[in-house]
Amino acid sequence: MKALDEPPYLTVGTDVSAKYRGAFCEAKIKTAKRLVKVKVTFRHDSSTLEVQDDHIKGPLKVGTVVEVRNPDGTYQEAVINKLTDASWYTVVFDDGDEKTLRRSSLCLKGERHFAESETLDQLPLTNPEHFGTPVIGKKTNRGRRSNHIPEEESSSSSSDEDEDDRKQTDELLGKVVCVETISTDKKKNICFPGLVVCSNCSDEVAVKKDNILVRSFKDGKFSSIPRKDVREISESSPKPDAALKQGKN
Repeated sequence: MKALDEPPYLTVGTDVSAKYRGAFCEAKIKTAKRLVKVKVTFRHDSSTLEVQDDHIKGPLKVGTVVEVRNPDGTYQEAVINKLTDASWYTVVFDDGDEKTLRRSSLCLKGERHFAESETLDQLPLTNPEHFGTPVIGKKTNRGRRSNHIPEEESSSSSSDEDEDDRKQTDELLGKVVCVETISTDKKKNICFPGLVVCSNCSDEVAVKKDNILVRSFKDGKFSSIPRKDVREISESSPKPDAALKQGKN
């Protein structure tokens, strides 16, 4: 929803927050193809009409009395009911990338935005044998708005032990692994291939200390697994198919 003091359209050189890969990043408008749709109500007969802003004589503001140009060149008084910015804007991000966006994907700097979170469903979880590199989303510092606390500040309150645990988790994050553990009732061995994901990827599974969160390739479920029961799958490791067969026995 637009703010009351927001302009009907944006001009070249305006600093904005532009939507990029689900998050709003700092950018500047490079070019603009202006198109503002204006819905008006004529004062003489209360009929309504939607025209482009170049047919309007007067300020573009809801509730303002303006003059609307007719096809024959004459003008009639009307009241603006609604403004819709249908312009196309080309913006430049801090790193030089350019993108052409609609007005709905731009916000004036200083407004508050909520980034769309990336989910595990966006990661390729099929064909684990064909993984060549860790599946980790790219990080960017493109002015993305967040409440993230810099590592320098948060690390001061962390113990050396917690730091080591975090490093071990980071090393496995995004890796395809083989899980060999014992069921909670200690009656059978469990073995399956899976993907190590962030501990906050699942709201239903609590990750205990010295455990990591793994999503199984077998059934897609999340599990909290002790680090000692997880080993990375390499070329010399048994194929995931063999692990699946072993887990079924």
